[in-house]
Amino acid sequence: MGSAMPIRSTCPYCGNYIVTTTTPVAGILTWLLCTGLFLCGCILGCCLIPFCVDRLMDVKHTCPVCQRELFRYQRL
Repeated sequence: MGSAMPIRSTCPYCGNYIVTTTTPVAGILTWLLCTGLFLCGCILGCCLIPFCVDRLMDVKHTCPVCQRELFRYQRL
């Protein structure tokens, strides 16, 4: 089970049938790209670009009713 897009599911915490709320969060891929850019000489803030690109970040799925985290979609 994993997707970067919101999914329909039954929340195991509150029991409601919901569409998950998605939020991008920094994950392993984001940090690896940042470190790689830093080591290549991008020291003037360019190494922080992966933190601004949602497609490079993990996705946290939460229940819109009870606000509990249901799962995370990890890019790496």
